[in-house]
Amino acid sequence: MGPRQGERITHIGAGTGYYTAILAELIGSSGHIIAVEFDPVLAGKAAAFLADRPNVSVVVGDGAEWPQDLADGVYVNFAVARPADRWIERLAPGGRLVFPLGVIGEKGRQLGGRHSDRGAALCVERRPEGYSARVLGPASFVYAEGPLGAVDAGESARLRQSFEAGMLKEVRSLIWKLPAQEKNCWHVGDGWALSLDETSD
Repeated sequence: MGPRQGERITHIGAGTGYYTAILAELIGSSGHIIAVEFDPVLAGKAAAFLADRPNVSVVVGDGAEWPQDLADGVYVNFAVARPADRWIERLAPGGRLVFPLGVIGEKGRQLGGRHSDRGAALCVERRPEGYSARVLGPASFVYAEGPLGAVDAGESARLRQSFEAGMLKEVRSLIWKLPAQEKNCWHVGDGWALSLDETSD
């Protein structure tokens, strides 16, 4: 994501705050990070661990409801079958979103909870001509809880087919709430698509 000094970052799925602390160092005292955690117990631990950092605010909440203001960066620490609306629509110009896109897997006995069994980390950047997108690499993450984890079976099946078809590294842009031509896309979901074309006017 390349966080810079003075930026406004929203960390979704902050857990106990380990990555929040790293982000806080990178944005410096002139920046601010909001760490959002769905689990109140984990959020309480994060608040305690990060209490000495004035550039961090920890909130208990649903990650789909954040950021609430424009953000220079949104960093997500759980897998989803599609990005939440606010992650895209609240990106400031030049803002970056990093999130794990994944297909939900069976509950792992050893890991606990739900995890993705197919997945990749993506970076989306808001540009004047649209949203660029690139694959950072394969990723398997704990899966979203709450409303973000309620996956439509049809969309999940289509996403699995996209992963199985390959060519993920060819993704160049995100099409958001606009018509998308399937022949030019790696994946077409409900109101969004990952395209093989560069962003354009």
